[in-house]
Amino acid sequence: MSEVSFYFDFSSPYGYLAAERMEEFESRVGVTVIWRPFMIGAAFKQTGQSPLLSQPIRGKYFRHDMERCARLQGTPFNIPDNFPYSALVPTRAFYWLESRSPALARRFAKDIYRGYFADGLDMANPENVFAAATRHSINPGEMRLAVESQRWKDRTREVTDEAIALGAFGSPFFFYEDEPFFGNDRLDQLEQWISLRRSTANSLPG
Repeated sequence: MSEVSFYFDFSSPYGYLAAERMEEFESRVGVTVIWRPFMIGAAFKQTGQSPLLSQPIRGKYFRHDMERCARLQGTPFNIPDNFPYSALVPTRAFYWLESRSPALARRFAKDIYRGYFADGLDMANPENVFAAATRHSINPGEMRLAVESQRWKDRTREVTDEAIALGAFGSPFFFYEDEPFFGNDRLDQLEQWISLRRSTANSLPG
């Protein structure tokens, strides 16, 4: 089965909206989606970008657009008081969990996103991240140790560097066979591209 890489930051509203669509997208399109949280702030340092809502003129539009997109896809959504935040703890925790169970890591990621954008929890507070662990029968003490482990600090840095090297300058960012797609609103185009590539491959002489 072909793969789509899904790069996102846990403080990204559009990343959250995309994450809520991933399971259905994966099933409908017949691909495996590889979840890759990364630290978008590192990309911003290179592009000179600032968080969307802090940008003059554009900020007002994007707040309206985020809320509209959430309504249209039926996803609960609110801009948190501490938006955005540096999501080091949930990102490190994700990779620790992924080493045990990719499916569990995905469920945890969706819970972190929903806690932040739907329930208004301050995910910059590590205790709220560890509390999310208990809802998935994950030992919070083990997670607490894992996020301070050099192994998962290095893994987070490695994936962030990888994302930037590939050209991911925002969240969400998708790659299919090295073809880049930026934004939750590019999922339909991504699906069309995958279909086109498959049709082209099937039309080649055997």
